[in-house]
Order: sequence, then structure tokens, then C-alpha cells
Amino acid sequence: MEQFVATAHPDAEHLAHLLRQRRSQPAWQTIVDAEIRDRFLTTCAIVVVDMADFSRLTQTEGIIATLQQIQTMRDLSVPLIQNRGGQLLKVEADNLYLSFDRAEAALWTMQELRAHLKVADIHISVGIGYGEVLRVGDRDLYGHEMNLASKLGEDLAADDEILLTESAYQALSTQRSQFSSVTRAISDVTFTYYQLRSDTAPS
Repeated sequence: MEQFVATAHPDAEHLAHLLRQRRSQPAWQTIVDAEIRDRFLTTCAIVVVDMADFSRLTQTEGIIATLQQIQTMRDLSVPLIQNRGGQLLKVEADNLYLSFDRAEAALWTMQELRAHLKVADIHISVGIGYGEVLRVGDRDLYGHEMNLASKLGEDLAADDEILLTESAYQALSTQRSQFSSVTRAISDVTFTYYQLRSDTAPS
């Protein structure tokens, strides 16, 4: 089987090559799966930040003013995130996708960021997951916790709300008493997530 040279974060072309081998040579699936896990699997906290009121701002203020607000959010967010050990994976419209080594670091940074942005009258919704994901290149994470963090940050979190997946909550060694649990069914799937009290200040 053809081998790629290992890099810090193997890219999408590398993964596509392995997946084609997996499809075309079923007898090698176990070997290919092991290589994919070895090359791409990592454990981290995943954070999805969504700027609140994007649609309303576009309708009431116009797209140019909204884009300016998004740029301001990015300019205020990225230095703080990087100074706290977070990695910016990518920016899409009004969303930021981030990773941290630890769930606590992700939570503390998001609390600080929320307070920082409120001063500029910018409000965010945040979803945090934690667990094993496939990291492809420097921009993309794939896995269940990535999907859940996106669902929490983009769809379920209200303005200025921080929501954690079950795995992210369990990975915390502190601050658990500051959360309340919510269980709900979405698309016929029932899951529990944890809501940080809105009056909780950064630790």
C-alpha cells in the first residue's frame, strides 16, 4: 500500500487518497482505518462561535454595516483567543471555528471573550465540544463532537449563551456547579447539553 510522508496535520488530499484505497480494496480496510486514526485522530476542545442577530442586522442595517460588525468581531476576538492558547481553524461569514487543548481553557476563554465583546455591543452564541476528532489540515475537524458543537453554537445557543456537550462538561475539573443540564430531542435524536448561567463571570 502506498504511503504518505507524515506531517503535523495531514491534509484533505492525504485523507481522500486513503479513503479511495479503503473503497477500492476492501481487504485493506482495517489497515487503512488504522492509518487514518494514526495520522488524523486527535483529542481537543472544539468551539463554534456564532455572532448573534446576523439576519436581523442585515435586514435593518444593510449588508455593508453588517460586514463591518463581523470584521470588528473578528478583530476583537482573534488576538484574545490566540493569547489564551486557542487556535483559529477557520472563519466562515459570522462564525469562528476554534480548537483548544483543554475544555477548561475553551470555557474560560469564551467567558472572557463574551465579556470583551459585550463592551463593543457585540453578542455571540457559543457551542463547546470535547473529544476525539479527525483533524484534516489546519482548518477542518470531523467527528461527533464537532457536529454537536456546531449544533449548539449555531442553532441552540441564545445571545451571549455558552453551551457545552456532555463530553465537554465531563472534561471540566472545575465550574460544574455553574451549569444546568438540558435534555431535548432534535431530528429524532435525544441528547443532553449543559448551559452556563448567564451571570457567571470568567474565573
